[in-house]
Amino acid sequence: MRAWMVMSGVVLWSAIACARGAKEGAVQVARPIASTEGAAAARPPAPRRVPPTPMKLDTLRREAVAEVMATIVGRENEPAGTVFKNVKLHKTMPAKEFVTMMDEQFGRGLGFNCTSCHMDNKDYASDARKDKIIAMQMIKMQRAIDAKYIAKVKELDDPRPKTTCVMCHRGAGHLTNEMDVPTAPVPQRKR
Repeated sequence: MRAWMVMSGVVLWSAIACARGAKEGAVQVARPIASTEGAAAARPPAPRRVPPTPMKLDTLRREAVAEVMATIVGRENEPAGTVFKNVKLHKTMPAKEFVTMMDEQFGRGLGFNCTSCHMDNKDYASDARKDKIIAMQMIKMQRAIDAKYIAKVKELDDPRPKTTCVMCHRGAGHLTNEMDVPTAPVPQRKR
């Protein structure tokens, strides 16, 4: 009899729980307030941006250099610090040489376009881009290496040794910690 009472208590408790669930309604499924399903279905996902090829970057840089050079006609030999705004490290370099250095050393040496360091709106004086700040720090590092270390190596063949972006970067913005395996004999320097 006691087992019957326990069994009937369990049945009664189950019945009450079911009745309460039916009375309160089924559990609601959480739904977002604003559904984006319709908007996502109407608009396909944006394609991933393919980085420009080195040839395309070179073409874009040449066009930008030509534009800048056209704006300084007649002032090419004046110091860059007087021709351009916000020149901090190459103020005395002639303006034409300054623009050429930007193209060859930074652009080609790092595999960058002008907009990697400068704003898209051609505001070359702005320091808003992180890569421009890094480039200025790297110039200071190059100068320190040239003065403290390279100049003291008297055995070098070059009478005016100078470090450049190309020496480390080799056309890549970020350095790698590995070298490619040569597929041909490494060319030797002519002496």
